[in-house]
Amino acid sequence: MTDISTGATATGVVVGVDGTPASINAARYARAEAARLDEPLRIVHVLPDYAPMAIQMVPVAEINEGGRQVLRSVGAALEAAESPASERAVPVKKVLRRGSRVASLVADARAARLLVVGADRRAIAQRLLTGNTSTGVAASSVAPVVSVPETWTPAEHGVVLAGVKRPGRSTDLLAEAFAVARARGARLLVVHAWRLPSEYDDVIASRIAVDEWDARAHAELEAAVADWRASYPDVEVELRVVHDQPAHALVEASAQVDELVLVRRARGFPAAAHLGSTARTVLRQAHCPVRVVPPGHAAEVAGLVLEDAGGMRK
Repeated sequence: MTDISTGATATGVVVGVDGTPASINAARYARAEAARLDEPLRIVHVLPDYAPMAIQMVPVAEINEGGRQVLRSVGAALEAAESPASERAVPVKKVLRRGSRVASLVADARAARLLVVGADRRAIAQRLLTGNTSTGVAASSVAPVVSVPETWTPAEHGVVLAGVKRPGRSTDLLAEAFAVARARGARLLVVHAWRLPSEYDDVIASRIAVDEWDARAHAELEAAVADWRASYPDVEVELRVVHDQPAHALVEASAQVDELVLVRRARGFPAAAHLGSTARTVLRQAHCPVRVVPPGHAAEVAGLVLEDAGGMRK
């Protein structure tokens, strides 16, 4: 696969691990995706680049050994975890890095097809030194990022969910969502949720027929997916418009899907501002893996799909 934003060929799946149950779940997801994509898997653990006073006297060799033990424990957990008989074996490489966790993972995945991490759902007080890894990488990675919840189990619902904010500006989102749905052999559910702030919603919704508003939004969604339907005739598509706060609607729907796909907005400072409040809430609360697609990532154009072999089909 070629990333048109860089012109380079993206290869491999990278998963960042720290030994927690969430990161082990992330490794299981990453192995399955690597098998699905026929790509190698790189398991990366990043040693901290700070030295709290309590461990300043610990030899570096022992700290490094602790990192290697994390990689061994994740590898052992993967070997113990059952995988479907149809899942092909993939080459696995274990890598130890030192530095900022977010920056190191983003750099390691610069040429990868996918970066996977465990959902970081600790309380703010527990993240004062390390920050939120899943939000950090999702806000800055040039590769798509998948955040996997600790509670996730690989049950097959046969549905991929795409959360669309602006149908007319959804090329990157729909390109990824259709590709993921086809790779999984899943149905694609495209959801647009709208609700005005509470102080306005009741007044305006009472003056404008909600059904009329929904019908207009549905027509915009239909127009946005029309060419993608032609490019992916084997993907069943359902469009859904709901009058609800977007983050709430997506989190609720995430309990019945295999993966939720969002797009990162193009501008924002600081880095976390690249993720709107909806994306941050969904990353923190979704029941399924959440895939965040960077802007400009799309390697496909609706109606003209680039094939793996380099040819094209309309």
